[in-house]
Amino acid sequence: MKTRRIFPPLLVLILGALVITSSTSASIDPEHGASASGFGEFRFVNFNRMRTELWSFSFEAFANKNGQARGRAQFDNLTAGMQVTVRINCLNAGSGSAVMSGRVLHSDDPDLPKHTNVVFAATDAQTRPFPSFGDTITPVFEFGDFTCHDTEPLTILPVQNGDIQIQP
Repeated sequence: MKTRRIFPPLLVLILGALVITSSTSASIDPEHGASASGFGEFRFVNFNRMRTELWSFSFEAFANKNGQARGRAQFDNLTAGMQVTVRINCLNAGSGSAVMSGRVLHSDDPDLPKHTNVVFAATDAQTRPFPSFGDTITPVFEFGDFTCHDTEPLTILPVQNGDIQIQP
């Protein structure tokens, strides 16, 4: 008699636990796409302003399995006291390098006003297919209506006091 009273509630409890664990495991499943992140500093010879500038940067970008990307980047011109914040909407990563593009969300740099389309690239020395002397990054450049799949900047600068990680 006691077995009949315990069995239905026990069955409901087990089924409930299975439903809860299976539905939450889907929500913590990773996106299975490329990712790129980094932080540090670089020096850039700005020929427009005729000086060498010290910049700091940080970025984080993720792509889902369908290739849609999201992320943010911040570039601080420490020499001029200006900041540019970018919403990343394109990530092209592979073989230790990544190209990212997006739109400026905030800027006090007159050369990169709000809503400007921009692009930048980075390399991870640890995942490059050939020997490298360290991580590199480009400054953020105005890029018109193109995306990160169209091209990449050519100015590559060594990263100081930082690290870049790229997962294709």
